[in-house]
Formats: sequence, C-alpha cells, structure tokens
Amino acid sequence: MLGAADTAYRCHDQEVSLQVLEEARAATEVGPNGREALKGREVRPIEDLSAWKIIEESDTRVALIQELDAPQVQGQETVFTHAFLEVERFGEPDEDGRPGWHMKTSSRCDLRKDLGALDIADVTLDPAVPPPGKDARKIHVLVNERECASGQRADGRVHLIEMKPTPTEVRLVIGVEPLSADGPRTCQANPPTPFTVELDEPLGDCTLVDTSVYPPRRVTGDK
Repeated sequence: MLGAADTAYRCHDQEVSLQVLEEARAATEVGPNGREALKGREVRPIEDLSAWKIIEESDTRVALIQELDAPQVQGQETVFTHAFLEVERFGEPDEDGRPGWHMKTSSRCDLRKDLGALDIADVTLDPAVPPPGKDARKIHVLVNERECASGQRADGRVHLIEMKPTPTEVRLVIGVEPLSADGPRTCQANPPTPFTVELDEPLGDCTLVDTSVYPPRRVTGDK
C-alpha cells in the first residue's frame, strides 16, 4: 500500500510507487531471493542488470523495472517507456517444500499516474491552432482517450485534474471520464477531442509538461 504522500503509477495493471521508483537500487544489488528468482523457470537471462531497478524483493515476489533508452512506438498511439519483469513463487512445491520461482509478467508499458475513476489519455497541442505564445492564457490541446469508446470523441468527459505552475513549467494532468456502462463498446481508434486549458497567468517562457506520465513528458504537437 502507498503512503498518503506518495503517488501511484501503473505499468498496465501493476502498481508502482513514485517514491520506490526514485529510491530504487540497481538490480545488480539483488539479494538471495532476487538471484534465485532470476534463475527461475521461463525467466530469460538479463544481460545488463545495472540498467534495471528493484521495485520489490521478497520471499515470494521479485519485480524489476527498466527505463528504455528511447521511447518505443507501437501502432499509431501507444508509446512504451519502460520494461517490467515480475517473478513469483507459485505452483507445485520443489524439493525444498516451497513453490519454485516462475515468470509472472514480462511486458513493456508507459508509466501512467493512477487517476482513480478516470481513464488515461494522450495530450498534444492542437495543430489547428497557432502554438501558444508568451501572453497565452488559453492552451488548446487534443486529448486522445485510451479506453474503448466506440470511436466517439470524449466531449464533456475530459477533466483537468491538476495544473501546477512552477517558475519554468506548467504541469498538467488530464483524464477522461469513462463512457456509461450502457450497452457494449467497440475498440476502434478514438478521434482526438479538442480541449482548452485556461491558465491563471500568462504562459511566459514556461514549458507545458504532462505529469500524468513518468518521466514527465513535454506537451508538443507530436504524438
């Protein structure tokens, strides 16, 4: 469980604590459980352990994460920034009377802040509107809903969850309210939804940053 002051991110369905991410040790420092887990069944050898960090190491679960050298794009929208490895004890007991170590998860993802009841979305500047200048108080963005929405826009369902100005950045977190549960939903690509972020002060020299992802990502006109 996360502390009240901590922030939860998700790699698919895996919860990852921001505090743990920032304090994590290199996987070269794994203890006995980690060393045994990495020899487990279905676990492929890791060539460069120093590039991975320890998220958890216990008697029953070992989880490692790696930030990729460069984001990897799959399809038209999905961007992967991290690799995640999870090995657990389960199944029939081995000779020592305990279940053996087995691969549980090996996947790639982008780390997204847990938005609770809201769904995650990709945010870019709206290319139909000139880029915001120093005097801008309104920022026009496009919001791409990730969840299945039967190819509908998210008009009326986009929410600005957080806006934190700093001397150099305007940090945004934007989420989308899911469609109502009435009727089935299909999963074709969703069209982008125009949305306007209204600033309390002119943008000035600040950079727009999406902090719903880790590491935070500059908001540009590119997906």
